[in-house]
Amino acid sequence: MGLCGLGPPCYPRRSVVPTIGSIPGVTEFAFGRLLNPEEDVPQLSLTAEGHLMVRVRGEMMSRTDSLLLCSENLETRPLNRRMQGRAVPEVFRRLVSLEGEGHMVLSHENERFYPLQLHRDLCFFVEQYLWALEATLMWDVGQLPGSRDNHRLSLVRAAGEGVLALRVPGELVAIKVAIDRPYRVHVDGFIGWVGSVVPRMERDVPYLHCEGEGAVFVSLPGANSAGSQRN
Repeated sequence: MGLCGLGPPCYPRRSVVPTIGSIPGVTEFAFGRLLNPEEDVPQLSLTAEGHLMVRVRGEMMSRTDSLLLCSENLETRPLNRRMQGRAVPEVFRRLVSLEGEGHMVLSHENERFYPLQLHRDLCFFVEQYLWALEATLMWDVGQLPGSRDNHRLSLVRAAGEGVLALRVPGELVAIKVAIDRPYRVHVDGFIGWVGSVVPRMERDVPYLHCEGEGAVFVSLPGANSAGSQRN
C-alpha cells in the first residue's frame, strides 16, 4: 500500500521554478532579436513573421499604411501620378517617395507580402496590391480598358531592373496564357500579369478574359481571405 492510499507510493508535488540560467537578460534578449537590417539586406525582404522590411538607400517608393516602425531620418514626399511616362498634377494616393538612409517595417495584417525582382520585365499590377517599388523601375498608372464603375481596375505598369512588393489576400500563383490557351480569371483574384497578356472585362459577369502570351498573377483565397477587406 502506498503512503497516500492504495497503489504505488506517491510523493508531494514540487513546483517548477525556472532557473536563473533559463531566463535571458533584458540586454541579451534585445540584442538577440534586433530588427535592424544588415548591410547586405536587399531593398525589400520579409521578416520571420512575413512582414515587409523596406530598406532605403537614397530613394524608395512605398506605401506607409500598416506601418509598424520607421527610421526617423527618412523623409517622405508625395508622388505625382505618372501617365505614359509623364507626371501629371494628380497625386498618387498610395505610394510615397522615401529618401535618405534607413528602413521601415510594414505589417502584413491578414494578407501576404511577395517581394519580386524584375529583370527587364514588363509587368502590370492592380494598383491596390502594389506596396513598394524601387526607384530604378519605370512606372506609370492607368486603367484597364473596358473596366467599369462596379469593377474599375487601376493598374500600375512597371518595367526595367529592380524590385517591387505585392501584398495580396491569399497565396500568389500564376497561370500561363498562350495564343491557343486563353483563360477566364475572376476579378476578385486578379492581381496582374507579365508579358504580352491582353485582359478584357467580360460583359455582365465578374471575369476577365485573358489572352495573348505571358502569365497572369492570381491570388487564391486563404483561411483569412473571407474576413479581409480591400483597401
